[in-house]
Amino acid sequence: MPYTPHTPQDREEMLKAIGLEKMEDLFRGVPKAIRLDRPLNIPSRKSEAEILGEFERMASKNLRLDSRPSFLGAGSYNRFVPAAIDYLASRGEFNTAYTPYQPEVSQGTLQAIFEYQTLICRLTGMEISNASMYEAGTAVAESVLMAHAIRDSSKKVLVSEGVHPEYRRVLETYLRNHPLELVTIPISEGVTQLNAIEGQIGLDTAAVVIQSPNFFGSIEDGPAIGKLLQSKPEEARPFFVVVADPVSLALLEPPGAYGANIALGDGQPLGNYPAYGGPTFGYFTTRMTHVRKVPGRIVGETKDRDGNRGYVLTFQTREQHIRRERATSNICTNQGLLSLRGAMYLSLLGEAGLREVAEASVRMAHHAHARLTQIPGVKAVFQAPFFFEFALRLPVDAEHAYDHLALHGITGGLPLGRYFPERRHEMLFACTELTRLEHLEHLTIALKEICQRAPALASH
Repeated sequence: MPYTPHTPQDREEMLKAIGLEKMEDLFRGVPKAIRLDRPLNIPSRKSEAEILGEFERMASKNLRLDSRPSFLGAGSYNRFVPAAIDYLASRGEFNTAYTPYQPEVSQGTLQAIFEYQTLICRLTGMEISNASMYEAGTAVAESVLMAHAIRDSSKKVLVSEGVHPEYRRVLETYLRNHPLELVTIPISEGVTQLNAIEGQIGLDTAAVVIQSPNFFGSIEDGPAIGKLLQSKPEEARPFFVVVADPVSLALLEPPGAYGANIALGDGQPLGNYPAYGGPTFGYFTTRMTHVRKVPGRIVGETKDRDGNRGYVLTFQTREQHIRRERATSNICTNQGLLSLRGAMYLSLLGEAGLREVAEASVRMAHHAHARLTQIPGVKAVFQAPFFFEFALRLPVDAEHAYDHLALHGITGGLPLGRYFPERRHEMLFACTELTRLEHLEHLTIALKEICQRAPALASH
């Protein structure tokens, strides 16, 4: 917004127009006893160059993920964002677009959403995608409510401990005053065990929710879980909900191939920056059979009366979302700009490019795992196959290690004790295509020094 200062003559004319003589007359309604009777104690005015310099000085105190080696992940990742995305997504046509309820003036926005839906379906192997959710946490909660709406006699939902703790907290909030019971299936050796799931499945089970790669980086046996659920009689077969990192789907079998009813996840790795953990978007896909129960918006393709291709919101009108208990969801919007960036990212990289990103991340993660576990006192927490994240047990409190890595100019992995108090000596490391060998060398040297000083750190 342009700044246009007022001249003394401008002020005089405005005061005259409202029948006042001086600026102070604007505050006649404020009792004199509480008015400030001295000049404001503010710094003297500065030039634009001086102000910019001051802002740059303050900003330099911030530590950015892209200005130092970073091994922090746990759901938000430092990945490369092509410059074209920043340029294209900031164009006025997208920045000013708001609601697509009027298709006659919203064809650009509607087509962008339609293309996004198509790309996400191809990525996940599913049949239907909505226009996006707020993020993965709300997508998980909405998937469970959708499963319950379809299986209305259900009384509980099974959620793996390997699902991100924050997603499970969102689900707990959704279900706090809901008849559905939330049952957590513990992991063993980093993954969800089939017998633990089978022992809890009953006629009253609405859904089974897993995440793969899971919060600890381990790859779940999705096909085996899908086969187990498919073996159940239809009346006792819960919905199979899979939370999947979108980049991992360039290499791993997509959820649609092993029987998932709903596949969802967080779209942050697709062309969006980690920022402060958001904003981001959640993708949500399902089968055509369940299309009328899908939360949020869906854009469909149609033809106008002249036979020209066009795009419209389909199946669900705006009014459907304000009918309280009869609504499919209370979420009747989507993360337009962020999901648009996701579609741009997938389009720019293509299948081959996304595969290269995934392969580079996996190679570096496995190389890092091998290097770091050679440090005396550092051990792998799990033996399960992992993708680009892995948990290590340290001979020192992980929070201490994180702080001391910061002193070495490194953003360490996530101290798992923040979510699991019993895991306070464990740290979750993430590698992406931006992790370089010199970053790993720096981490190895610093972590080795910290582990050698473990007895001294433990005493503080």
